[in-house]
Amino acid sequence: MRFVTDRMLGKLSTWLRILGYDTVYAADLEVKGDEDRFIVTLAEREGRILLTRDRGMIREAKRRGIQHVYVRDGEVMEQLKELLHHRIDINLEPVPRRCSICNGELRKVKEGEEAMLLAKSYVPRDKIGKTEFWVCNNCGRIYWKGSHWLNMRARLNDVKGKNRKILNMEETD
Repeated sequence: MRFVTDRMLGKLSTWLRILGYDTVYAADLEVKGDEDRFIVTLAEREGRILLTRDRGMIREAKRRGIQHVYVRDGEVMEQLKELLHHRIDINLEPVPRRCSICNGELRKVKEGEEAMLLAKSYVPRDKIGKTEFWVCNNCGRIYWKGSHWLNMRARLNDVKGKNRKILNMEETD
């Protein structure tokens, strides 16, 4: 699954990237002219699912037969639940596949590339050689499974738990 999101869904874009999904975020694009039309056309041309909070974009997506979700909630964890509710079967486990900043592909840092890690002030020196690191092929950002990873998983587990309750309630209705 690949997504394109409007400017109102920046945090959702980041989280979808954390979950490993190729997600184009409107604010990252350089668009001349009508941005909404450009985004809808991009979704159509590349077979992306359009995620938006803009009713006009939804009308255009429906007219063109583009898969889409009108995202109602303003809070990102609730937005992830909305996707699941709309039967967008996203995996709720973080995957080091996409850069959360630029959407570039990540690759595992190889042995002998420690200088690249040392050049980044935010990389914990005590983890080098003891944990896996990934680097974005596009922007060079470094990723690893640190305490932030555990925090992300905890938030996502909460979404999973609440989503199970919602789905169970729907089945009994």
